Amino acid sequence: MSSPVAQRETVRDVEAVCRLDLGSRELRRRIAERLTRLVPADSYCFGAIDPATLLITDDVSAGLTPDAAAAAVHNEYLVDDVLKFAALARSEMPAGTLGAATGGDPESSHRYRAVLPMIDARHELRASFVVDRRCWGAIALFRGGGRPDFTPADIDVLRRLSAPVAAALRRAVHRAPADTAPGPAEAGVLLLDQDMRLLSENPAAKLWRDELAWSGAELPIAVLEVAARGRGAALPAYGRIRGRSGRWLSVHASPLSGGPCPGPLAVTMHPAPTADVAELLLLAYGLTPRERDVLARVVAGLPSRAIAMELHITAATVQDHLKSVFTKTGVRSRRELVATILDL
Repeated sequence: MSSPVAQRETVRDVEAVCRLDLGSRELRRRIAERLTRLVPADSYCFGAIDPATLLITDDVSAGLTPDAAAAAVHNEYLVDDVLKFAALARSEMPAGTLGAATGGDPESSHRYRAVLPMIDARHELRASFVVDRRCWGAIALFRGGGRPDFTPADIDVLRRLSAPVAAALRRAVHRAPADTAPGPAEAGVLLLDQDMRLLSENPAAKLWRDELAWSGAELPIAVLEVAARGRGAALPAYGRIRGRSGRWLSVHASPLSGGPCPGPLAVTMHPAPTADVAELLLLAYGLTPRERDVLARVVAGLPSRAIAMELHITAATVQDHLKSVFTKTGVRSRRELVATILDL
């Protein structure tokens, strides 16, 4: 077990990384590197999460195979199991071990039986990173049978890091990835079978898959996440994902019906509407509800006096809110603000 001094030093080290101006993937790589010095793991998966949908939008991982990733996605959305990331995101305790969550009977977990053997793992520690009641990321650490299980001290380290890591991931939403390869313009359509394997696709879909694929897997993790939710829900599933080019994409999934065979799943990919991107950026700037109210009306072109009348506050209060919004978004005028939010 690591000493309390080592735990405090690791927390401070990770917090220092969180203060760096890094893109999301590099930020997660560096955090995982420092975290696993104190909490050793044979493999891990560190995902960015859309706080509105709680879908993983992409992952930084080590020691995971594409098959294991697909099986983990299936477990996350289609199987009743313990310690799901969405549940951790809403919990007072945002971290925990599979052993403790099953009361010392990990065999009762579908994930333990179906996913962990694919990466020769016996122990799992999970955490969601939450700030201001919004989840911006999640991590799963795995150990093989030759190592002891994760300890309560390990859980405490992840718990203490939840808010600072979430705040850093929230800030990173505004940074475009370093890879600026041009992205496609057309909408892509894929058909997946019951096991979320690719059946067919149109030519544009291959371009979109390349845009979203950070690893060598056939289907990007974001597509699998949305598809799994679409498979398990009556309503279409939806995700907002930033591609390698820096552009925002919308991914929708919905089961099809009719025909002699079980219906395939249709997945569509296309450039995200400006309003969807603006919604996510508003969350990422950490604006208060009232600041978001004011900003929405600024984007709509209303002057301060009209905003004050609609919100039943004074024009001076509107200006105070605008000053705070300017500070949080790093702009100095309404024009810059609108251009930033609408990504003009």
